[in-house]
Amino acid sequence: MDYNAAKLFIAVVQTGSLSSASEKTGIPISTLSRKMNELEQRLRVQLLERSSQGVKPTYKGQQFFEQARLGLELLDDAQKAVQSEHKLQGKLRISIPPNFPLWWDLLTEFQRQYPDIQVFCHASERVVDLFEDGIDVALRMGDLHTDNVIAKKIMNVATCLVASPKLLDRFGYPTTLAELADFPLATWENINNGAFEWQFGAEKITFEPIFSTNNVEGLFHYALNSMGVSQLLDILVTPYVERGELVQLLPDLHAQSLPLHLVYARHKHPSTIVRTYIDFCFEWIQSRHFK
Repeated sequence: MDYNAAKLFIAVVQTGSLSSASEKTGIPISTLSRKMNELEQRLRVQLLERSSQGVKPTYKGQQFFEQARLGLELLDDAQKAVQSEHKLQGKLRISIPPNFPLWWDLLTEFQRQYPDIQVFCHASERVVDLFEDGIDVALRMGDLHTDNVIAKKIMNVATCLVASPKLLDRFGYPTTLAELADFPLATWENINNGAFEWQFGAEKITFEPIFSTNNVEGLFHYALNSMGVSQLLDILVTPYVERGELVQLLPDLHAQSLPLHLVYARHKHPSTIVRTYIDFCFEWIQSRHFK
């Protein structure tokens, strides 16, 4: 197998055209074209479909791309392991939900322990395509509805109701969910234009919010600034509750918990760096007594 030809093929597939691959690699288009033809002749199979719009892999080409990329990553890992005297070096591309402060603390500790790993963190509410977006590991909440990823559950998260002590001094401390109807309530925006409601097990309240948004940070600051009661993730508010800046309301109510997973592509064997990151996340979460 020609190592360099495989690297060039990967660059062509990732960029979608010979001209873009030429810019990325610094190799002339004519040379790239010749290398791709030679690779197809050597393997006796068509790897690329060529058109005026660019190139894309055939079915066999996609299979070759995935396996070649995996093989080259493993070779790179082996080379770095030998050259770095057992220090992990390389790149880690991850995706996390936005406004997830727990993970910023985790990543800080991770890079302190592994300072030679470059971390590229994409924070987005969009469910990224691990293959198309070049993501090694993604953090996903809730049930997974895809078979093309391997998921490692690291904890459960649940929502809780919180308010500031100042707000409670004004409105009192509710003892039932129904009593919250007299409070200013902040919640997620309702894109379906239906009724706003909070449900905890068999108990439910329907209400008109004083404030709604699609942003976690907005709900958090609304509660912290004594503007209303917000429903937020327990892992987000726990430090503020412990410091007395927020108060958890009706703690005996049981909200539905959601699993939190780290996922990576099923077809892609995890690199040493990816395995190290996943193990670190699991141990870091467990050390803080999250379950």
